[in-house]
Amino acid sequence: MRASEIRYRRLFEAARDGILILDPSTRKITDANPFMTELLGYRHEELLGKELWEIGLLQDERASQAAFRELQTNHFIRYEDLPLQTKAGQSREVEFVSNLYDEDGLEVIQCNIRDITERKRAERELQAAKDVISRHASQLEALVNERTAELRETVGELEAFSYSVSHDMRAPLRAMQGYANMLTEGYAGKRLDARAGDYLHRISRAALRMDNLILDVLSYTKVLRAEAPMTRVNLGRLTCDLIEAQSPTARSGAEILIEGSLPPVLGNEALLTQCITNLLSNALKFVSPGTIPRVRIWAETARGEARVWFEDNGIGIAPENHARIFRMFERIHPASEYEGTGIGLTIVRKAVERMGAQIGLQSDLGKGSKFWIQLAKG
Repeated sequence: MRASEIRYRRLFEAARDGILILDPSTRKITDANPFMTELLGYRHEELLGKELWEIGLLQDERASQAAFRELQTNHFIRYEDLPLQTKAGQSREVEFVSNLYDEDGLEVIQCNIRDITERKRAERELQAAKDVISRHASQLEALVNERTAELRETVGELEAFSYSVSHDMRAPLRAMQGYANMLTEGYAGKRLDARAGDYLHRISRAALRMDNLILDVLSYTKVLRAEAPMTRVNLGRLTCDLIEAQSPTARSGAEILIEGSLPPVLGNEALLTQCITNLLSNALKFVSPGTIPRVRIWAETARGEARVWFEDNGIGIAPENHARIFRMFERIHPASEYEGTGIGLTIVRKAVERMGAQIGLQSDLGKGSKFWIQLAKG
């Protein structure tokens, strides 16, 4: 028994929570641990004989009496957040737990008081910070919505302007090309010398290049703006149709082989048409002089996806240029060697992105190229 009392006294005095022992009949304090005196600023002797309300733990004597009646009934009371005032008048916040229990046939009340002032301060600061963040988030969201609406309006206007300008520019270009051809055919060798004929030929070719550039810009704008519903696409039939649709000049003498069957895929037929057309056009165009273009197309399937390959025997692309070729107006070779606008693969990349698909290539300079598009199987 003596050993138990010693252990209890050690715990009582070392505890970092305040502990008060009260007489149930008088509601007065009979003992207090050192932390309680430290918390309240009273000496131990000053605490003895006082009621809780007299040291600021309860609002007044009436509140103290009500709390003790509840304690007598339930043998337990708890206050999660109780204001407290120290002897020096400082405000503290505490958790208060009181138990009524029997000690050797005598009823004893033990009150445990935990100082939660710092925790409450941190909680209030955290809540205040959350409120500030919430207000800022709301303001930012409103600003983003406003800016997004303005941006959409501006983009819409720019797209409409771009389409209008591009469309209207084609008419005078076609006129330039037509009149240049008429002069070349009607007056060559009669009233025009060789130099004049060369100039007309240059005018016609420049007008054609500009017209092709405008068409590619329109195609890119269409890829950006058009709705792209995903449906089951018969990839084999679409690829065959697009091979047949290649211009006779581009396809003349070329070998285009589809190995095996191409599986149906989940995609957008209009966007896939843009992709396949541009990949075929590049495969037939970018070959060394005197080389017969050969294109091999096949598909691999795995885990519900299909990867479609387009392999050519062209001039190839150096690894350091693999990323460049998908950017707008990027050209690896001079226009004098290989005509083009530098937009074709940008259209392919954007179309693939719109379908949620993937694109890649394997190529080395002088060793041909293998482009692939990966889509979900249909």
